Amino acid sequence: MAFQFSTGLRQYLLGEGSVRKAFEDSMIKIFSGTAPVDADAAETGVLLCPITKASGTVTLGDRSTPRAYEIAISGTITTGNVVSINVTVDGVGPTAYPYTILAADDSRLKIAAKVARMLNDIPQIRAIPDIDDATGLIYVQGSIDGLDLTLADVPGTCTTTVTAKQAAVRTNCIQLALPVAGTIGKESAVNSGINVAAGTASHFRLVISTDVGSSTALTNLRIQGTVGISGTDLVLNSTNFAVGATTTISSIAITIPATTV
Repeated sequence: MAFQFSTGLRQYLLGEGSVRKAFEDSMIKIFSGTAPVDADAAETGVLLCPITKASGTVTLGDRSTPRAYEIAISGTITTGNVVSINVTVDGVGPTAYPYTILAADDSRLKIAAKVARMLNDIPQIRAIPDIDDATGLIYVQGSIDGLDLTLADVPGTCTTTVTAKQAAVRTNCIQLALPVAGTIGKESAVNSGINVAAGTASHFRLVISTDVGSSTALTNLRIQGTVGISGTDLVLNSTNFAVGATTTISSIAITIPATTV
C-alpha cells in the first residue's frame, strides 16, 4: 500500500499548507479500470461513485465558509496585566490562552500583535492585528473553512470583547479530522455516495471540489490509491458496485512516516 501524492499537493505541503487544509472541501472518487500512472495524470477508468458528506451533492468549485471573530482589547495597559482568550475547537476546550503584558508593550497595537501571534500558534486559527487601528483590534478566522470553533473573552486584568462576525458553513464536501500520532483520517460525519455506474472498483482519488480530472501537474491537490476488500489503501466491504446503491467509507488513514527511505 502506498498513496500517490500529486506534484501540486507535494509543493503545497512543502510550502505553506497541510493535508487537512488542502482537503478542507474535498471528495473521494472511486473508479474502475486501470489507474492513472500517477496522481498528476488525467483520470482513467469509469467513475463508479463520488463520496461526499452523507451522499450530498457537490458542484464544481463548492467552498465552505470559515468561522470569523473580532477581538477588541481595552482596559488599562499595565505591565503584568493579562489578556486571555478562551478557545474551543475540534471538541477540545474551552482552553484559556493568556498573554502577559510586558514593559515594552506600550501600545494596544503592540499587545494586539503579540496576542495574534499567540493565537496563530493554534493550528486551526489564523489571527492578524489591525495595523491601522490603535485601539487594539484583532481579526480571527478559522484556518479550515467550514470548521466551527468558539472564541470567548476571559474576565481578567485586561478587558477583551470577542464578537462573532461570521458563522462556519459547511458544503457537502468531505473534511478530514484532527491528526493523531502522524496519521489523519476521515471526520466523524458519514462519508458516502450513490453509485453512478456499475463495475469493479480498482482505485480512488481524494480531490478538491475544483478538480476537473485533467492532467495539470503543478496545480491539482490529489491523493491516489488502490481500492479492495483488504490490503489496499482504501478498504471496502465489496468492490462490486451496482447503480443506485450507497457506498459508505468507514475509514481512511493518511500517514506521514517518521522516517523515509
